[in-house]
Amino acid sequence: MVLQLNPGDRYEKFEILSVARKYDGSWVYRCNAAGFEHPVAVRISLDPVQAEETARRALREITVLEELTNNHVIRVFDSGMGSNDHWYIVLEALEGARLDHWHDFDRPMSAPQAVGLIHQACLGLAEVHARGVVHRDLKPENLWVEPTGNLKITDFASARGFGAQALAGDNVTTQHVLVGTPQYAPPEQVYSSTLTTASDVYSLGVILYELLSGHCPFWADRTRAEIVKSLADDPVEWMNAHVKRPIIPLRQHEHCKDVPENLADLLETCLAKKPEERPKDAGVLANSLGWVLHHELGQMPVATLLVTDPGGGVAYRMVPPGAHRLGFGPGMDIRLRAEGDDVAWALLEWAGPPNQAEIRVLDPGRVVTINDQPISPRAAIKPGDQIALGGFGLRLTYPREA
Repeated sequence: MVLQLNPGDRYEKFEILSVARKYDGSWVYRCNAAGFEHPVAVRISLDPVQAEETARRALREITVLEELTNNHVIRVFDSGMGSNDHWYIVLEALEGARLDHWHDFDRPMSAPQAVGLIHQACLGLAEVHARGVVHRDLKPENLWVEPTGNLKITDFASARGFGAQALAGDNVTTQHVLVGTPQYAPPEQVYSSTLTTASDVYSLGVILYELLSGHCPFWADRTRAEIVKSLADDPVEWMNAHVKRPIIPLRQHEHCKDVPENLADLLETCLAKKPEERPKDAGVLANSLGWVLHHELGQMPVATLLVTDPGGGVAYRMVPPGAHRLGFGPGMDIRLRAEGDDVAWALLEWAGPPNQAEIRVLDPGRVVTINDQPISPRAAIKPGDQIALGGFGLRLTYPREA
């Protein structure tokens, strides 16, 4: 029996206040719930769980969200199976609007604002990718802008793990069934059965292109709304465009003539047809966008990391907004020592002023401390905090302290 609730109804411990969003297989309600001071969002399945795939999709989203701690990803508080075998997930109730409601995509957005929003999405997605998960359905409808301007990623129902961290018995193999939304789907869906973190980078690249230009990346003569309307029921033509049509250079659009060349070049790499030619994951893209925000758009000053080695030697590292792998080896974003194999100890994430950076331990077997207290798994870095790992001491100085 399909379960569609209305304001005033009760389900389990939830009092329905309003219907917040409708998905094909579930509805999201704003609810009062016992044990919560403020209203929460509760996603409840329309149909009872009968098929294994239905259970997997619910478990997949719960598994991903319960492990995430980032401020740019929606939080999950609880989950369970209610009466008549309907699953539910209790999430934070967000104020604000979906990105496609918050912004008219036919109107170009300023470069600092557009890059700032996608930079936040990258910061949220960097933790997702670091945990071995691909979102697979990034689109404006799944990016939420709060009244403060903070952006959160929502809806992980299509997410999959890859490698040893596959979720609920799934991996990123698509079996050539279109996953996600055709407008933002990466071209490798057509010729490959496997999606990677670079697939999510492609989707974010499409969104950023649309924000900056007011156009889809493949058509210069029609607005985004015109293209979306004409291809509403034609996923094949969308995929044909992703695979075969060349990208219209961003700076050919009238409103993008003054976009920094480095930003246009970065966006072109995000939209490369081959995934191996794109930034490999959201962390890499976050760092590149942070560099653009600081050096090209003058929006974000950098922090300074004082590094003291075991012998007492001192060095400084610039830390732009981004998600930086911290550890040993030449492949690290913040290298404590350049020699040897790459060993990442932690992820240092910073959205820029006025936010404090956070450090997250990547390997529970390695001890990272702040002021002699072990971190598990994430901690904010306050001015003056002393960080220690692998015999090195670190102190982060924010721009306002300088």
